Amino acid sequence: MSRRMIFVLLVMLALVFAGPVLSAKGQGANQAEEIKVGIYLIRAGALDISTGAIDVDFYLEFTCPSTCKDKITDFEILNGVTKSKPLVEDEDSETAPIYRVSATVFQEVRLIKYPFDSHDIKIVIEGNFDNTELVYAVNPKTTAIDPQVFILGWDLDKQSVKAEIIPQYYPAWDSTYTRYVFSVHLTKPALAGWLKGLLPAIFIALGSLFALFITTKNIGNRVAIITSSLVASVLYHLNFTSRVPPIGYLTYGDNFMIINYIVILISLAITIWIIRSDAPERQEAVKRVNRIEVYAIPGLWIVLHILNALWIL
Repeated sequence: MSRRMIFVLLVMLALVFAGPVLSAKGQGANQAEEIKVGIYLIRAGALDISTGAIDVDFYLEFTCPSTCKDKITDFEILNGVTKSKPLVEDEDSETAPIYRVSATVFQEVRLIKYPFDSHDIKIVIEGNFDNTELVYAVNPKTTAIDPQVFILGWDLDKQSVKAEIIPQYYPAWDSTYTRYVFSVHLTKPALAGWLKGLLPAIFIALGSLFALFITTKNIGNRVAIITSSLVASVLYHLNFTSRVPPIGYLTYGDNFMIINYIVILISLAITIWIIRSDAPERQEAVKRVNRIEVYAIPGLWIVLHILNALWIL
């Protein structure tokens, strides 16, 4: 075998064995640092459903495998505005820095069940380095909520606290970042929804239904009560939904009031027909219609509300 062929074979063998070595070195050089992240929530303000804003205070802890690299723990709150984030200085600051964060975070509120709505309060943290340099991981030991935390007007499910890591790809820069998402579930107390929301509307509707028992001899009083109930329903509906932002769908409360409108308008229409049917030859038909109305209108009101509750709640 000629020297040239031997030389070519040696070069090819060197390339074959050197490839994996170089690849391994390259991977080691570009290996991202994994940092464990935990949020310990210590305070939460009132949730404003008109804007989705809520004030929160929490401790944010990063745990590095060794000494944290320079600025590797820089972060942003993507769904809110940071008011302050001082570093808590202690003996473990180099490997486990802790930030005391005060911020206002914004939520995507879904109000289709209003006034019995429920929401997930989220805090979204993203690092300032892509996943070639930094990868987040959940630290379950420091992801929790303080037992003393409460949110006035809401039931806070402290057992629903969870955290997850979500990759976020930005096509404009062809880069992927990791996000740490902390969430806890809120629900509106059912009793508050009925007492502060729907009970007045029920009484207004019942007032118009009781007017159906007025005899045809005093039909004018029935018209006055029904029209007053209609005006009161409209005014109460405007006040009831004043805290709800402009949304492109009907809430449970909207459907509740629309059902009341329909029933009151049907009662008013039948009452006006009775007034106009004052001819003697139509008195039997008037009595029959009035008798049916007394039972049919309340039954329709109850059935529509049951269907509304089954459909939405």
